Amino acid sequence: MASKDNNPKFTVIIPTKDRADYLYHSLRSCSLQDYDNLEIIVSDDGSTDHSEEMVREASRKDPRIRFVSPGGGAGMLDNFEFALDQVKEGYVIALGGDDGLLPHGIKGMRDLLSETGKELLAWPSPAYFYAGVKMPTSQMIFHASLGRLKTGQKIIRSEDFLNRQAKDLYYVSDIEAPMFYVKGVASMRLVNQVRARTPGGKFYACATPDGYSGIVLAGEVEDYAFSYTPFSLHGVSPTSAGVGYLSKDARAKEQSNAFFKKAAARPMHADLGSQPYSPLISLMTADYLLTAKSLPGWPGRFSTIDMRSLIQKSIAEVQDGLFAEDRVGRELQIIRGVAKSHGLESFFHQQISGAHRNSRTTLEGNALSTSRIYLNGCDFGIKDLVDAAYFAYSMYNVSNNFNFATLAGALRNSIQYRSLSAKKAAPLPPESTWPSL
Repeated sequence: MASKDNNPKFTVIIPTKDRADYLYHSLRSCSLQDYDNLEIIVSDDGSTDHSEEMVREASRKDPRIRFVSPGGGAGMLDNFEFALDQVKEGYVIALGGDDGLLPHGIKGMRDLLSETGKELLAWPSPAYFYAGVKMPTSQMIFHASLGRLKTGQKIIRSEDFLNRQAKDLYYVSDIEAPMFYVKGVASMRLVNQVRARTPGGKFYACATPDGYSGIVLAGEVEDYAFSYTPFSLHGVSPTSAGVGYLSKDARAKEQSNAFFKKAAARPMHADLGSQPYSPLISLMTADYLLTAKSLPGWPGRFSTIDMRSLIQKSIAEVQDGLFAEDRVGRELQIIRGVAKSHGLESFFHQQISGAHRNSRTTLEGNALSTSRIYLNGCDFGIKDLVDAAYFAYSMYNVSNNFNFATLAGALRNSIQYRSLSAKKAAPLPPESTWPSL
């Protein structure tokens, strides 16, 4: 059960490297939080830019900020583990060096955890793309239902979520994924339960730290809380790992290749043929599920993963036009290795026979889909992450308060006002009654 303390400790960990210009805005969004029992730990993996100086200057202005470092060259995963090791109590949320918190975000987390009595909370984090990542201008993306932001909260059964992951194999698109990276917060008691099951006492057991936390923590509880109103913002900058893999830029490729070199020491689960790490969402999701299931005594439950479906979904991702041409061969090699480990190599070749890459590109400007709202940041004066955080907070605040009852009340008041305006009152006073001036 969640702590009944009205002022529990919250810790934001920010593992980062060479992101000073974006980290500056991330720290601003954290410093603006109106919550005292908060610590913001920046764990720097040997940055060569001015990250350390900038963080130390920020800590002089806000003592809740603390700078730590595992030493240069630790790599993303070990940096996350090191940052998490600094947290001893309360609740934890992890941000990347280009992510941020929405105004009053920590208080919102505290209030909902207290109200529901849960130790795990998730929400659909809106995304802010810095200018130059998707298009020349910045862009914001909100999760929505037919063009409308949803509000409210609910309790989610963990088994339902895990079964959906085993079937869909796409953790990124599931807004209910309770990963404490950007879009969720977890109690340290749950984190320590996972550590107790993991060899070496570590929390992370997969090559990437984001989605795994959602899968493994969901299995530790029967249910968890979900808020349609977000408390954080996912930032996407040119330094983001996913952008680096998709990018054709030489520097971005160099960064992603360095990550792959580190990740090579941690291959995927044996049921996936112990293949090297792949950034394909379907393979990552399967790896998270299988790795969590292999932890001694892990109580999570989900249906068997259909390997044919996994192969099909993975190939469909490779066909996506967003992948750089020279990346496709590597991923096909990995998918083939997974197929071969299950005696499905001929099935793999059938699936790729005659397959073509699609020409899909990123959606730019203002647009609507059944589940998203896309907004051009420049149209709304959004220049950085903090602008985006305030904009997102305002959007949801309006959506929370402007509901059917509000609209009905406004309409009723308007009708009454118009009725009174049309109704004839007393006649004007006769001239004989006017006062002398």
